[in-house]
Amino acid sequence: MTDYLYGISLAVQTINFLFSLGFGFLSGLLYDVLRIIRLSISSKKIAIVIFDLIYCILFCCLFFIFLLSVNEGQFRFYLLLGAGCGFSVYYFSLGVIIFSLSQWIIEFIKRVCKRLLSILCFPFWWILSKIKLLIGKNVKKCQKSMKKIKNKSKTHLKLNKHMLYNLRVKKRVRVKDEPQERRSGTNG
Repeated sequence: MTDYLYGISLAVQTINFLFSLGFGFLSGLLYDVLRIIRLSISSKKIAIVIFDLIYCILFCCLFFIFLLSVNEGQFRFYLLLGAGCGFSVYYFSLGVIIFSLSQWIIEFIKRVCKRLLSILCFPFWWILSKIKLLIGKNVKKCQKSMKKIKNKSKTHLKLNKHMLYNLRVKKRVRVKDEPQERRSGTNG
């Protein structure tokens, strides 16, 4: 019996297969990470499609790098089969546990991110609150002075009798004096 199959010894092929099982297990972990991110963002169908597409692209790139490092870039079906088996082992064992804990993980990550964001943004919020307070005082002063100016301007307009704004009396048009007969409608 030969120890070489396709120019590679069986011991090396076995080690590469075990590495591919580990790679598949880690790719399952990557899938769960992306799934938790997707669940925390949105659960719509378009989000599922986008995140699955991102996972497929990442898996293909990482599998190519794996092939380059382990098997000198030569594609062997048993390596793909090993990655699939490793993914399946992860998905149906540890993946089930992680998925059941995913809601707790999402809430924990949200709380940590909120806390970090509040710590990082505190100086900016403090500065903005001081600016808002300063601007608010100036706006109130400006509103009071504009109200005084508005009231004074109406008073000035009312005091000036020659302005059209203040004229409220309409001029009556006088009818020329016509003879009495015409007005009454009698001929005479």
